[in-house]
Amino acid sequence: MVFCFSFFTYNFQRFIKFRSSSEQNTALGSRLTWIVKKKNPLTILSVISGAIGLACTYFLNSLCFLILIPMGALSAFYVIPIIPFYKKSPTLREVPYLKIFVIGFVWSLIVIGLPTLNTSPILFFKPDYLLGLLQVFLYTVSITLPFDIRDIDYDRNSQIKTIPQRLGIKKTILLSQILLFGSIVLLYKINILSHHFYGLLIGHLVAMFVIAFSKKERSELFFAGLVEGLVIVLYGCLLISEYFSSL
Repeated sequence: MVFCFSFFTYNFQRFIKFRSSSEQNTALGSRLTWIVKKKNPLTILSVISGAIGLACTYFLNSLCFLILIPMGALSAFYVIPIIPFYKKSPTLREVPYLKIFVIGFVWSLIVIGLPTLNTSPILFFKPDYLLGLLQVFLYTVSITLPFDIRDIDYDRNSQIKTIPQRLGIKKTILLSQILLFGSIVLLYKINILSHHFYGLLIGHLVAMFVIAFSKKERSELFFAGLVEGLVIVLYGCLLISEYFSSL
């Protein structure tokens, strides 16, 4: 369900962004150019993914809709005006310094909040789960900051205020490293298995290493491949730690 909704939402946001860029006669980046070329198959796949995601909600605890509905609204208003039909209304992405925290908030609810509400709702308010929400939030924000570094010129031209514009690239990288360190501290505080902690620790160290080399001149592959792939690296480290602990 999460995969299907993420695929649907990502493409929905890209299509809206493409329409906005066309109306403003701004140049399309390599990602949007590729999306334009593949618009028809992407549209079909997005509709199918959205339908599958909706079908999956039938099997969820009804409490999950307390998260799903607000997350859907946040994802939609990320690229469409907060006040519909009012052209001067900003999107959430355009509110100064907000977009990165919206992303962190949504993904912390997806990773921790949604599974918890679906299986053991009473645990949602336990300290370990609240710390888990904060831990995922810190990790997500830390690996999202490099994308603001990549988009610093585009955001400046679009008059969207972001943290890299405020702090500069070097200080933004330092902030990202501090957030990753905070995420590690929270992992240590949370009651998880020791081998899971060490696996996640390695994943965090890999993230620190990759993010240290972030700069706006990096290729799209660096951000879309390496940085965005850090979540897969983190999960891979967790799986490897689980495998070795079972030997």
